[in-house]
Amino acid sequence: MIEVIKNTLEIIGKMSRSSAGYLIKFNSVESKIISSFGEDEEVYKSFNDSLFQNHNSNKLNQNEIKNLGTFKNLIRDYSWNSFFVKKMISKEKDHKSYYMFLFSKEKENFEEENIYAVTPIINNLISLVKNFDISSEYSKEESSKSLKGLSSFLELKNNKFLKSFFDSSEDLVFILDQNGCFISVNDYGSACLDYEPKELLDTHFIELVASKNKAIMAKSFQKILEEDSSTRLSGGLVTFEAVLISKFGNEIIFQINCKAIREKEKILGLLGVGKNITELRSYEEKITDLNIRLIEANRIISVERQRSKRQGAILAELNKMKNEFISNVSHELRTPLASIIGFSETISSDPNMPEEMRLEFNEIILNEGKRLAKLINDVLDISRLEGGQIELVKSEFDIITLIEDAISANKKIIDSKEIILTKEMPPDNIIINADKEKILVVLNSLINNAAKFTLPKGRIKITAQNLYKELELTISDTGVGIPEKDIPLVFQKFYRVNRPGVDIPGTGLGLVFVKQIVDLHKGFITIQSEVNKGTTVIIKLPRESKV
Repeated sequence: MIEVIKNTLEIIGKMSRSSAGYLIKFNSVESKIISSFGEDEEVYKSFNDSLFQNHNSNKLNQNEIKNLGTFKNLIRDYSWNSFFVKKMISKEKDHKSYYMFLFSKEKENFEEENIYAVTPIINNLISLVKNFDISSEYSKEESSKSLKGLSSFLELKNNKFLKSFFDSSEDLVFILDQNGCFISVNDYGSACLDYEPKELLDTHFIELVASKNKAIMAKSFQKILEEDSSTRLSGGLVTFEAVLISKFGNEIIFQINCKAIREKEKILGLLGVGKNITELRSYEEKITDLNIRLIEANRIISVERQRSKRQGAILAELNKMKNEFISNVSHELRTPLASIIGFSETISSDPNMPEEMRLEFNEIILNEGKRLAKLINDVLDISRLEGGQIELVKSEFDIITLIEDAISANKKIIDSKEIILTKEMPPDNIIINADKEKILVVLNSLINNAAKFTLPKGRIKITAQNLYKELELTISDTGVGIPEKDIPLVFQKFYRVNRPGVDIPGTGLGLVFVKQIVDLHKGFITIQSEVNKGTTVIIKLPRESKV
């Protein structure tokens, strides 16, 4: 019986994460430790003497114990930070009581949920202590017979006290012989596995273990039998999980605390208590799955929030661009209209205006009218391009000839500013398949921009290279350049680089139209520029038609 009590106390210590503990008996004349683990019994001597005095004066409760000087010394000397005391049984008639003490190095280790988990085992220990107390009152002759019956481990299964302990447990409680076969199992545990207790007798434990778990079980049992240093520190108790198969094929997960019962060096068998944690593991899996889903949901929510922010930023930018577009169009329309109306009113109000002045004013009105018409056509062309309403009329032509035509169209402004224009062209023609009219607009606009932003006596260089499947055209100038912060914006409608004190003519639509035509041809355009050093525009166009 002492061996069973000791094993049960060690199981309680293991499950409650206790560093040490013991079961003590008090009566009117003495105190005696029945069983202990974790520390030598001598450690508790002075403390137990104080407990004995308080027991006889009926002051043995948790608050009184905490205030004992011997208790404070005990806690301090062994670095224990929490303890738990439980009165097992008490007989006022005989002034006799049993107490269980548990000590832990962890602060607040014995919280309610922790103790609740081992309450069934504590209740089993209480039953054992009651039976032990009864058995200690037997006559010497009866006691001798009882001890003789307990001397053999194989006869434990017939002991009425042990059976009472087994049957009161709500866990799987079992005894295995030295070969690993069941010699006793409680009713509740066998019912968990859908068996009658007698059906499990002489069945090897491994036969109930799921195939996937057999190798782990074999190692766990080997560890119990070897009783290495790690198991000796815990009183030989080994904890492991076992997946057992019920009679009807269901998998049940048990957390098992098991210990070898020895007589000297000989192993008589194994004593084990298994807690059914199948539902707990199921909840853990569900929690894990829910956590994964939660992480995924949070990630999706984060993505959607970012997307929503981007969409909001895009809408704000579009709204800003719309307002700027209306403002710029209004400004560009008002300027030529103001000139046309102003000079027309002047001519109309002065019939005696000299003919030379009248002709000059008419010329201004004509030029402003053309400027206005060009602006309207540019806006309409860009609108049609963006709406996909303009189709390319492709044909094969020599790009070198088209470059020469564009240079000729801008010869007047180039010559007026005495700009030095150089060309670097291959000796052979470069035939491409594209919309000739629209590519001419692109070349004309880029050469005109280079001339317009290059100071007098500056330089412009036009280079054409015939690559494997594409044409590369480079137009460089030594003009005023573009600030680095403005380069990404030059392809926006009506955007013009702000140059204080410099009035540069234009609508801010030229480069927009150029990029859209290049994009329509599945080509590529980029701009490199430095302020006061010049600008380089690079265009790549496919030589063959792309469907």
